[in-house]
Amino acid sequence: MNNTSWRPQSCQECTCYSDVAICRPTYCPNPECDIQRVERLRIPANQCCPECISSSQGSCQYEGVIYAHDSQWSPSPCTACVCSRGSVSCTPHPCSALSCPSDQSPFTPAGECCPKCGRNGGTAYRDGEEWKPSLCSRCVCSNGEVRCSVAECQQVACKPHENLVIQPGRCCPQCVSNPCLSAGKQHQHGEQWQKNACTTCVCDRGQSKCHTHTCQPASCAKGQTKVKRTGQCCDECAAAKGSCLYEGAVRYHGDMWNGTGCEFCNCNRGQVLCQRAECARVECPQ
Repeated sequence: MNNTSWRPQSCQECTCYSDVAICRPTYCPNPECDIQRVERLRIPANQCCPECISSSQGSCQYEGVIYAHDSQWSPSPCTACVCSRGSVSCTPHPCSALSCPSDQSPFTPAGECCPKCGRNGGTAYRDGEEWKPSLCSRCVCSNGEVRCSVAECQQVACKPHENLVIQPGRCCPQCVSNPCLSAGKQHQHGEQWQKNACTTCVCDRGQSKCHTHTCQPASCAKGQTKVKRTGQCCDECAAAKGSCLYEGAVRYHGDMWNGTGCEFCNCNRGQVLCQRAECARVECPQ
């Protein structure tokens, strides 16, 4: 429906404008933590924007870093730690007992915690794991045996707005929606791009569908001034004094932005202060 909004991800918000879906990163307001009260940033479970929490009551110290009560972190890929009322409890990822046949030996695949059984020498594959020796062949490890097959391509009939192509890394041809051409650059079906600061476009089966945002006049309070933030379309109100220059972009007093990963920065009277946000404990169903 037109003007309907939804969030496919916690940090992305999409809106429908006359059959055009425009998605933008979620804007996080500055929670303005009180440094005097030793407040820090923490991202609640399944949320995007951080909030202020007090790190003085029930906090924990782990490897030289202080974590607030009910915060969660992973010192290694196979360990999860939680701070609970001043006490740290770390839980290793549980691994089941492993007994390998005589012609196999235990190994731990990259990025995993628990060992698996694999044949000695060469590349080891887990039971049920598939791999492609070539683009048009596929092999699977089944009970210690390798079974391979060659792909058979089905006949494909494309629609008028589609082309029959063999994409890089694929064996069989498939139908792909026609790309869009904008300012000499090709955009694939479903791709979104900024035509300018106020106009966002989406490629829909070879057609460029664009939406231009209409700005409302900004009325600023005393001590504020009209500014146009980097990458933004409309004039906004910001503090007249205390701006910061950070990585070539002007930030204004009170602004907060996401740096990299879980790090958030804010401009405070001309100084940029960055801190890493903690993660709230996530409890998953059984």
